[in-house]
Amino acid sequence: MLNRKKTALVFLLAAFFVLWASRSLAATSSDYYQAGLKLYNQRQYIQAQKYFQAALQLDPNNWQAYQGLGLSDYALGDRQGAKQAFDKSLSIHPDNPSLARFDENLGGSSGSSGSGSSNSPIIGGGDFGIGLTLGGINSWGVSGKYWMDNVDAFQGAIYPGGGGTVLQLQYLWHDFELIHPSHGAFPFYIGVGGDLALGGSVAVAGCVPIGLTYMFQKKSLPLDLFVEVDPTLWLYTGGMTLQFYANVGSRFYF
Repeated sequence: MLNRKKTALVFLLAAFFVLWASRSLAATSSDYYQAGLKLYNQRQYIQAQKYFQAALQLDPNNWQAYQGLGLSDYALGDRQGAKQAFDKSLSIHPDNPSLARFDENLGGSSGSSGSGSSNSPIIGGGDFGIGLTLGGINSWGVSGKYWMDNVDAFQGAIYPGGGGTVLQLQYLWHDFELIHPSHGAFPFYIGVGGDLALGGSVAVAGCVPIGLTYMFQKKSLPLDLFVEVDPTLWLYTGGMTLQFYANVGSRFYF
């Protein structure tokens, strides 16, 4: 009988220890925030987002996690998401003047149109940008770009020339995680598109644009710079040919 009591007591003590240890080892909201902050400092913004979101699930009043989430969103080009996270952080902890100033500037950086609903990830600019491209099909052209959201965009160009005019339209997808500059944003992009040549004869082509674009991310400088390679397969009467074009250019967003 005594042995049974001792066994029961040992069992209860062991169960209590296991319960206490499991509660002690469980991750807290602060643990997730610190892990997210470490990933953010390593510029692993997508992974950082997940940890900040986990911190907020455990503690919806963790204003630091909202701030970290907003910074991650901003680094990935999601200004609307960043603004929402910053607003939430400031509603919980308003005594944060540096974040308040940043949040105020972010709210006013939607472009000169004043609509406040820009999709473009370029700070200070609207959804549409126009500029010049050099080194392309006829050595130069007028380039335009329209952002549908913060990663997807349409890009078009008109290349005039003595031998005819080339019209181009492309869909582009951007990855902000590949390169992390100390200032601005530097996404890699890839896409698919087509060309139409008009002149003495008509030809059509399919192309796969691959490039890098740098965004200054300054309200006073809504510009991008880009470098691009376009493998292009031309189809015309009598055959086909594969050409490779290299372009550099810049656009202003408004």
